[in-house]
Amino acid sequence: MKRYSAAYRLCLTLAAFSMLLSACTPAATPTPTATQPPAATATSAPQALPSASPVVLKLEGPGGAKTLTMDDLKVLPATEGWAGIKSSTGKITIPERFKGVAIDELCKLVGGLDPSTGVSVVAKDGYAMTVSYDQVTKGDFITYDPGTGDEIKPKDPLKVIIAYEKEGKPLPEDSEGTLRLVVVTAKNNQVVDGHWSVKWVNQIAIKSLAQDWKLPLAGVIKEDMDRGTFQSCSSPSCHGAVWTDDKAQNWSGTPLWMLIARVDDEIKHSEGSFNEKLADQGYIIEVVAADGYTVTLDGARVKRNRNIIVAYLVNNNPLDDKYFPLRLVGSDLKNNEMAGQIAKINLRLAIQAASTPKATETPKPTATSAPATSGNAALTLTGAVDKGLALTMDTLKGMGVVKIKAEHPKKGMQDYEGVRLNALLDQAQVKASATRLIMSSSDGFAVEVSLADARKCADCLLAFNAGKLDAVMPGMQSSFWAKDVVKLDVK
Repeated sequence: MKRYSAAYRLCLTLAAFSMLLSACTPAATPTPTATQPPAATATSAPQALPSASPVVLKLEGPGGAKTLTMDDLKVLPATEGWAGIKSSTGKITIPERFKGVAIDELCKLVGGLDPSTGVSVVAKDGYAMTVSYDQVTKGDFITYDPGTGDEIKPKDPLKVIIAYEKEGKPLPEDSEGTLRLVVVTAKNNQVVDGHWSVKWVNQIAIKSLAQDWKLPLAGVIKEDMDRGTFQSCSSPSCHGAVWTDDKAQNWSGTPLWMLIARVDDEIKHSEGSFNEKLADQGYIIEVVAADGYTVTLDGARVKRNRNIIVAYLVNNNPLDDKYFPLRLVGSDLKNNEMAGQIAKINLRLAIQAASTPKATETPKPTATSAPATSGNAALTLTGAVDKGLALTMDTLKGMGVVKIKAEHPKKGMQDYEGVRLNALLDQAQVKASATRLIMSSSDGFAVEVSLADARKCADCLLAFNAGKLDAVMPGMQSSFWAKDVVKLDVK
């Protein structure tokens, strides 16, 4: 038997042990290359990044342009308060609580406001309303009592905001949009005109703004129409009209007849606001410029005519100094009738001209005609009477004052307190030959009623109303319910 040395046997043992280890060790995994991607697994797909918040408001100003998401708006200083409106038809929307960002805060992001600028607030349908510097910085708005709708002095400071919440919740997008222009105050004790509440707002822009203005309208009632109301009335979604002249300039505004509709009776703005009966009776319209130049138009010519326009823009810009703030334009006017710098518009009823006394018709004074001095008289009664009257308000309140309920043609059943018309006529001792009664108001408006009809009306009276006298004429149309009556003239 062949014998091996101890050293040789040790070598054989180590070799066998090495082979055993290699048999038990797994083969190494090759490193993947670019062309050998690992098999896909449920977690290997990249996760989608959340989409960016959508832009809800665009800003433009002297400092450039900026877009804001809802998240951007909500990190800006918030303003909360109560906002309600009075519509042009007199309907009150009671104040609700809104939250948003003040307009002046937003303007700071794009250059800020100064007294020569205003803010155009634009809705997604293109409707726009301009808020002046004083309105933004001082809250310069007309305010109304939420209960009665009567104009009141502002009770608390007002602030213009772009609201994104109402009553603690996002605005109802289907009816108001994501953002809304509102005028808020600390308490729910006042409302503003409805045109200062713009829905679906998506843009505001700082623009140069011509000086503010008002347009006095006088007819059966009076109104000082402010720029904002006129602008709202002139929007395409309301009564806006456009006329293109022979120089291809586009003049934008409101048909004259729609302005007359605001003062021809107490219905200012609705489907039946234009008083057809009064128009058919005949009247004239005076458009008076700042220098006194007057354009006189027959009512029949103006009636529902969209080709006679009171314009406040030309080519979408405010009128220049030659015509500012308003110009009468249209295809149905002669050149000399296109008056600029309109200062006021008057509706003159035919009876007014007929009832104006001539110089030779001055009533003869009598010793009994003035129980109070004419300078203090709230009401005079003259004409075909044996005893002329000049009565102070105190004298009237010392007479047989009555309280009645009467149905107003437009307002429905109302409470009134005053002096019966028949009591005044009896005191003046009306002549048997008299047939007509003319009631004149302080603004020159006059209306004539048959004396027989007045005599048959047991509840016709002159009612006390905040230091003035209003005619209450049950059973008669609204044009006979004259306001601020200062004279009764028997004919």
